Amino acid sequence: MSDTLEPQEESTSQEKPQNLDDSDVVTLTLNDVLELEDELIENTAAVLGAANDKQCSYNEGYLKRQALYSCLTCIPEARTDPEKAAGVCLACCYHCHDGHDLIELYTKRNFRCDCGNSKFTESKNKCVLNEEKTELNDLNGYNQNFSGTYCVCHRPFPDAEDPIPDEMIQCIICEDWYHTRHLGVEIPSDNFAEMTCEQCITKHQFLLHYDGLTVNKVTNTNDSQEVDVEGSVEVSTTNTDCKKPKIKSEKVTAKFWLETSWRKQLCTCDDCLKMYENEEVAFLLDHEDPVHLYEEKGKAKVQAVVDDQSKQLMNSLDRVQMMEFVLGYNDLKEHLEEYLNKFAENNKVVRVEDIQEFFEGMRARKKAKVEIPYNCR
Repeated sequence: MSDTLEPQEESTSQEKPQNLDDSDVVTLTLNDVLELEDELIENTAAVLGAANDKQCSYNEGYLKRQALYSCLTCIPEARTDPEKAAGVCLACCYHCHDGHDLIELYTKRNFRCDCGNSKFTESKNKCVLNEEKTELNDLNGYNQNFSGTYCVCHRPFPDAEDPIPDEMIQCIICEDWYHTRHLGVEIPSDNFAEMTCEQCITKHQFLLHYDGLTVNKVTNTNDSQEVDVEGSVEVSTTNTDCKKPKIKSEKVTAKFWLETSWRKQLCTCDDCLKMYENEEVAFLLDHEDPVHLYEEKGKAKVQAVVDDQSKQLMNSLDRVQMMEFVLGYNDLKEHLEEYLNKFAENNKVVRVEDIQEFFEGMRARKKAKVEIPYNCR
C-alpha cells in the first residue's frame, strides 16, 4: 500500500562487521537492487512530485495536502513538545533549512507553511523565500510526529533499538503512523485502502455504524437490508432522512476500509454534516482528501517531466543520430539482459567487477565495429 512505511536497511560498508559470521550476511542480486531503486524512485515521486521545490507554499494557504518537514535545528524544543514544532514545505526545506536536522513528515492535510514565523525565535531563521507571513498559522495541527515519534509506543522510525522489523500504517484521521503489531488487531490479509486507528474510532464512534464497509465485514449497509455484523447492536435514528446504518458495531478497534469509495457512503443529512464539522472530520467527504490521489498526482507530474525530457532529447537528434541512439540502446539492452540472465539462472550475486567486465566488453565490441579492416584501406 502507498500509505505504509517499511523499515529501511542501513547502508553497510564492504567489510563485514567483526561480530557477524557468514550466515548473518544478506546479499542482494542486481534485480533486487534495481527493484529497490525503482520502488524508492516511485515513492519519492509520490510524496514530492506534486510539490514545488522553488517557491514556498505559504501563499497557497492551507493546502489540502502537502509534503512537510519539522526542523529540530531551528526549534530544538520541538523534540519534547510537538506544539512548539513548525512544519515547513519542500521548497523551504531546500532553501531555508539545508543541512538542518529535519524530520520527514510524509504528507499532512490542511497545513500552511510555518517557515520563518514566530515559532522561529531566532532572527537568522527567517524564511528566505517569503518574509511576509503572519505570526502563527492558527489552523495548523501538530502531533507527536513533529517531534520524531510515532505510534502508541512513541518511538522514532526507523528505530535502531527495535529488533523487530515492522511496517507502519498511517491513520487517515489523526495521520499518525502505527506499527502493525501495535494496532491491537490482526492486519487483514485482504487488500485494504485506508485504516482508522482505535483511538480515532473511540473519538468518532459514528464510524462504528459503517463497520459493513471494513475489509472483514463484506456486508450490505443499506438499512432496508439485513446486515450481519458480529457484536453489533441496533441503534434507532430520529432523523428520517439520515442514511447512516442502524446497526452499530460494539467492536471499538482499528478499522480497515475496503476502498476509498467507502467515504461516499457516509450519510450527508443535515445532522450528520453538523456532526462531522463538530468532530472536525468533514475532510472525509472531500473527494480530493485520500492520500493515494495526491500520490498519483505526484507520480503523473514526474512522469510528464521524464517524458518531456526524453522528447526534447530525441528532437535534438538528426535522423542519423537518432538511428544510432536507438540501435545503441537496443544493443546495450540486449547484451546486458543476456549477460545478467546468466547470473539469475545460477542465482549468483552480481559484483562490481562483473559490471566493469561487461562494459569493457561492450567498448571492445564498439571499437571493433568502427575500426576499418586492413584489406579495405
